[in-house]
Amino acid sequence: MLPMKPQAPNQTDNARWSHTALRRRMLQGTWENDLEDELYRHLPTDRREAWGPADLSSNVFEQVNRQLSVLYMERPQLHNSSGSIEQLQDMLNLAGFFPLMQRMQQYTLGMREAIMRIDVNPNVDNISIDNSGLQYRIVTPDYVVCDASPDTPDIPNYYQELRLRNTPNGKPAWVWDCISIRDMNNPKFGMYEAKADGGIGEDVTAHYMGQSAYEGEAYPYRDSNGTPFLPLTLYHAEKTGLLWNSFDQSQLCYGSLSSAVFYSMFAHCLRDSSWPQRYAIGVTLSGMTALDQDSTARRAGIATDPSSILMFQPTEDSQPQIGQFQAGADVQGMLEAIAKYEFRVATSSGVSPADLQKTSGDPRSGFAIAVSRSAQRESQRKFAPVFRMADEELLTKSAMLSNRFLGTSLPEQGYRIAYKSLPLSPDETRANREDIIAKLQAGLISPIQAMQIMYPDLSEEQARAELIKIRRERAEFM
Repeated sequence: MLPMKPQAPNQTDNARWSHTALRRRMLQGTWENDLEDELYRHLPTDRREAWGPADLSSNVFEQVNRQLSVLYMERPQLHNSSGSIEQLQDMLNLAGFFPLMQRMQQYTLGMREAIMRIDVNPNVDNISIDNSGLQYRIVTPDYVVCDASPDTPDIPNYYQELRLRNTPNGKPAWVWDCISIRDMNNPKFGMYEAKADGGIGEDVTAHYMGQSAYEGEAYPYRDSNGTPFLPLTLYHAEKTGLLWNSFDQSQLCYGSLSSAVFYSMFAHCLRDSSWPQRYAIGVTLSGMTALDQDSTARRAGIATDPSSILMFQPTEDSQPQIGQFQAGADVQGMLEAIAKYEFRVATSSGVSPADLQKTSGDPRSGFAIAVSRSAQRESQRKFAPVFRMADEELLTKSAMLSNRFLGTSLPEQGYRIAYKSLPLSPDETRANREDIIAKLQAGLISPIQAMQIMYPDLSEEQARAELIKIRRERAEFM
């Protein structure tokens, strides 16, 4: 049995952990208990039991964040002006870095921040093209406490991660990984027991690393000049100047829970209240047998088909009556109302209502919400600058760790990443091309500017190089 997760060290981080953990569970599909809690907030116990199983088929929060996370749908291009990076590209491919980044972006947008931790595989002695030695691991903010300098408030200089590890007796226990570069002249790295209240306990670094905490000159994470750094990168969904922005767009998260409550009510009404209720007064049906002898819900019934003739017998002297009530719920109207509510929740993510649509094309259907292709390209343009800063930092630190521990000679600065835009539709491609050609012929833009319009992630030097390459190949082959 796993031990209970400790609390965060303070109330502020505890509140952040609690809300971020809810978002993480909704992104991972493990939010059934959260929906149950939400149902009991809406309903008394007896009504909740009458509704039956909760309906988890709708999760607007996960759907919107997944469809906006398209920055790494195609592998980005890496560049470095100071040297070759083919070896680093091979190492990234072997480590599965870019496929992992698809999930990383979804976590970052959903939780507003996420951490990518870089490790070196300790089991690799001789690094080759068959084994990169670099490992990448996503860490969600509900397991992390960070601190930052007032001069750079959104860049951590202290990192404390809660991890589940095996103790010397083989039992799992929570351990703090603590890495600090607050004092650049005396950086520290160590592992410590995590107390139930979030406090730091006994130093257990020697059990996991072979020696006590690494301090000062023994600190392992340094560049080629000996400057210490944290072996991780904190990704932000938005540049806010803050270390954490955990509660932003919380209406999308809470609205998705409410939407799931309404769909659970819809399932209950469809199952239990969407048909007319029949009744009979003063008669009994011949041949009925007991179906349920439960003291609170006794029922009797008889099997019928279209050729059956039902025989009723009067039980009283009064005039017998047979009839039916109308259906207890208008499930068609209910589904339409829930769909409209879902759309309102989805627009709180910042997506225009015109860019949201049901996959079936029918606004009254229960199918998943789809974000239009144009909105996804707009999402790429919106998130590319903030992710580029983090990606280039991560590439730099990957090169530093590779040089220090794996014996490579990779450049440790000058990295640039270019994301590939989602392809345009044929009509969009034609309109874009005609607009660029018209501006070129009118002398309003240069060929380099035209290349940058077509490929927004290209720098001026890269656009010039591409034009030279195109001219050379045209001269050679045409």
